[in-house]
Amino acid sequence: MSVRPGNDNARERLGFVKAVAEHIAPVLNDYGFICTESTPCIVKFQSAQVEAAVSHDRLSYEIGASFARKAEPTQRCTLADLLNAALGPGHKQQTFFQASKADDVAWCVKTIAELLRKYGQAVLSGQRTAYQRIEELSRVQNEAFTKQVVQQPVRLKAEEAWQSHNYAEVQDLYESIEADLTPLEKKRLEYARGNRKTSKP
Repeated sequence: MSVRPGNDNARERLGFVKAVAEHIAPVLNDYGFICTESTPCIVKFQSAQVEAAVSHDRLSYEIGASFARKAEPTQRCTLADLLNAALGPGHKQQTFFQASKADDVAWCVKTIAELLRKYGQAVLSGQRTAYQRIEELSRVQNEAFTKQVVQQPVRLKAEEAWQSHNYAEVQDLYESIEADLTPLEKKRLEYARGNRKTSKP
């Protein structure tokens, strides 16, 4: 294990490295991981199949964990990705951890360790299908987010047109995103089609 001294004694006093050693390392050890690097803000591990890093961001104090398959380094994931795959999108499990006090750091790291023990088997053992599933979920979520960003201005304009009784514009706008309309928007589109001629200029 390579240990580099930190240049920030205050960060060392937060006990991040100690918490990782006490809580996360034993979980990873069960999957053949060894610690390869340790600093006040990041601790790295690797097994025969996977490289892992547990970090405590120097600026934001966010605590996170990431994993990558050695055989295919582009196949990587975060703790949040792991939980989305294990529990399904929309789950209520906490995925964001942030702490700037020693007690809070210890609690966050312990909680992450418990989540890894409970849900991380496939990722920690380097199962290819698990990483592929995470990649697919991430792709779908990214596409959905992009679509939302693109469609939001259209929906806002359609709402304004609806309030103004400009049914011609309502129809034109909603038809441009018709495949993704909500039930309410579909009803509005149907109404707008039937009342287009009565639209206010």
